[in-house]
Amino acid sequence: MIKVFGHKAPDTDATASAIIWAWYLEQKGIDATPYVLGDLNTEAAYVIKYWDYVSPEVLKSVERDEDVIIVDTNNPSELPDNINDANIIEIIDHHLMTGGLKTKEPIKITIKPLASTATIMAEMMGDDLANAPREIKGLILSCIISDTLEFRSPTTTSTDIELAKNLSKDLELSLSEYAQKMFEAKSNISKFSDKELLRMDSKEYEVNNVKMRISVLETTSPDIVLARKDSLIAEMKNVEKKMV
Repeated sequence: MIKVFGHKAPDTDATASAIIWAWYLEQKGIDATPYVLGDLNTEAAYVIKYWDYVSPEVLKSVERDEDVIIVDTNNPSELPDNINDANIIEIIDHHLMTGGLKTKEPIKITIKPLASTATIMAEMMGDDLANAPREIKGLILSCIISDTLEFRSPTTTSTDIELAKNLSKDLELSLSEYAQKMFEAKSNISKFSDKELLRMDSKEYEVNNVKMRISVLETTSPDIVLARKDSLIAEMKNVEKKMV
């Protein structure tokens, strides 16, 4: 069985892409199961529930030599600490190459400058996408909306836009209304602590031997976040101590 998962801060693209690709592999007769590496953010949780899925099981670590497919990242710091013990057989991603992953043999790597991993997967499916169930198409659409901020992000491409519009038409779904519901769900941060918010969409980098973390919090209600500005800044010191 192949375990399919994304990065440690499961957003919509990482979570849904794992489900999408595990489903596609199953259609090809390959035993695969999606996983996540932590608690879903509020938008991802909304999307999974909307399309009638349950959140994949949380994967704490990987076993030596077990088959895994990594989606929506290629950064070892965003993956289980022992990821190089596993047998990585495929990587599907839309981020820059980070380096540090080791494979036991040549593997298939698909990295394209598109706005979401799900867009890449849709291209890889080709004609099979037409026969995908409504729920899978809905997850792909959700990933595109999330990672493009409904086409506002500079990473948005014509491929993403065309696919999203075709999917929304196929699903008979108002793209703008659904996007608004997704963003409203993401803006509901009331149940998260400052520490959780700082880690929700966060990536670690090292430049000239200096370690740093860049965290992103997207919201359509900025006043809610700005009201917590002082406590968030104070908590940053505690979060960064764990990087040293």
